Amino acid sequence: MSQTVSAAPRPGPAGRPAAGLRRHATPPHVWAFRRLTSMRVALMLLFVLGLLTLAGTLLSQAPDAVRGNQAAYSEWLNMVRPKYGGWTGILNALGLFSVFSSIWFRGTLLLLSASLIMCSLRRSPGLWRTAARPRIVMTKAFFERAPQRATVPSQQDPGAALVALRGAFAKNRFHVVTARDGEDVHVCADRFRWAPLGRILIHMSFVLILAGALLTATGGFRDESFAVPIGDRVNVGHGTGLAVEAKSFTDSYYPSGPPRSYDSQLVLYRGGAMVKAQEDRVNHPVRYDGVTFYQSFFGPAVKMQASTGDGRVVFNQGVAQPYSSQDEKERIGRFSLPQQGLTVFAVSPASGEVDPRIPVGEVRLEVFRTAGETPVGVQVVSPGKPAMIGGVAFTFVRELEFTGLIVAEDPGATVVWIGSALLIVGLIMVFYFRHRRVRAVIRSRVGASEIAIASIERRDEGYAAQFERLVEDIRRAVSGGVQPEKKGGTVDA
Repeated sequence: MSQTVSAAPRPGPAGRPAAGLRRHATPPHVWAFRRLTSMRVALMLLFVLGLLTLAGTLLSQAPDAVRGNQAAYSEWLNMVRPKYGGWTGILNALGLFSVFSSIWFRGTLLLLSASLIMCSLRRSPGLWRTAARPRIVMTKAFFERAPQRATVPSQQDPGAALVALRGAFAKNRFHVVTARDGEDVHVCADRFRWAPLGRILIHMSFVLILAGALLTATGGFRDESFAVPIGDRVNVGHGTGLAVEAKSFTDSYYPSGPPRSYDSQLVLYRGGAMVKAQEDRVNHPVRYDGVTFYQSFFGPAVKMQASTGDGRVVFNQGVAQPYSSQDEKERIGRFSLPQQGLTVFAVSPASGEVDPRIPVGEVRLEVFRTAGETPVGVQVVSPGKPAMIGGVAFTFVRELEFTGLIVAEDPGATVVWIGSALLIVGLIMVFYFRHRRVRAVIRSRVGASEIAIASIERRDEGYAAQFERLVEDIRRAVSGGVQPEKKGGTVDA
């Protein structure tokens, strides 16, 4: 008979592998799973998400309407440049003027969602087994060392003692399962045994809330400065195909001065056909096809007309003036003439202000080439008197008002609401229905029995009193009123 013997390679100096041996590298998917299920990684992602949210709250955010238009975005940057000075370019390069649609924000949301999902997948089987298939038979050392423990004698045989023990647990709303280990009967009693699964609901609720936020950030929009001059129709854009016409606007005030309500009569159009007409009031928005119109603000506007040298009208509508100068003494509106390559700013004195450069009832026009920073011309114009600037005749028709709306499409709202509901349910399960597990073993004695009771709940100071009340109920059920003696954290009878 022959035998082949292979010698195991000997380790090299200082415990290092000998030449020719390779360490087993951790597979990439295992490494990623470990990192994503790490509490440290999850907390770091939450910290980054919090910082980004704080930045998006404190820093001015570019309106959705200007993000897709380079010229409009450049103009918006110039408007905020005095506020941020030399930091403007750096903040813009980092995407902090559009935080909630930036790759940093979306990437962090995705990673955090993945982390929560992985944590749930890792913990779910263990929580399920703990609730559905708990370990019943415990060692003698467990009953001797548990933080809460008691011993209750009974004059009944083990079978009768088990019936009485079940009754005491049922009185306290415990679910009981039993198992035999030789002559001993082991009992596992649970109250709210499914409550720990609320942790999974909490994890999944955060996933749904984050998914809803990401869905809104990628597939929705929110324009907080949508202004509609009274009597005009303005396209909503963003692929909605909708246009809004403001028929009227009214504002009312309490006698002491604060505003009572803002009300706009809006008409919605799609493809030139009216699809909805409704009054839009604060806290009572207009909704149509997933797009919501919230009444938000109002202000002055001017009716402007622009025509070319041959008399062709290229612009004839109201221009809202939602912006103000740095000293807040002037109201500013803007409109564009794409075919002529011009951008026009219409400036009027703010309400109650006197501007020596702009007489009452007139408007100052500042005309720029769309890609330029030097005005083609600046001129104050009177109502009904055309002014030729940059080859275009501009006419100030009359003063108007505009109604300001927040227009939003939030496809993730339903998902966020579902996630919020799951979060509430999970929190209630975890904090208001605390899982309690009590172990017991019935040991046979000559003509009687003895019940050892133990629990290892450590994180609830009030649980000790609850445990003692449970022991008292068990004692009354099985031992005919014998009072237990309390010694060193144990209850002995």
